[in-house]
Amino acid sequence: MSVYNFIILLSPSILVIAALVFVATMRYISYREQLALLEHGADIDEVLRNQRTGRQGNRGILWAGTITATSGLGLLAGLLMLGPGLWLTAGFLPLFVGLGMLGIYYVTMGSAAAAHDKPAAPAGDEPAPGEQRPA
Repeated sequence: MSVYNFIILLSPSILVIAALVFVATMRYISYREQLALLEHGADIDEVLRNQRTGRQGNRGILWAGTITATSGLGLLAGLLMLGPGLWLTAGFLPLFVGLGMLGIYYVTMGSAAAAHDKPAAPAGDEPAPGEQRPA
């Protein structure tokens, strides 16, 4: 077996291990951040509410992007066995479309959380109990 074939066979395993290490690291950082907030006196209900708000977003784009990107990666790996050529475009195209969808999900995820935090009306506009709103 040549070194080139060994690298081709080993690279998907390395990518999967790197992705798992990344996810585990991000979860650990989030855990430590929550512990630090609670140690400094933050309300646990507020911490949990902010955590749920950050997770909301369009999950369909996340799933579609992941499936498209991994399908493109698999197709690219299969076509790479034929050797370099124009046909590799059939693998690169869905790979980068899926990565673009994942990018859209992560870029717009913060705007969905900000829209949830906006108050419906300013606090001064509420009439006091027993008062009538002027027409």
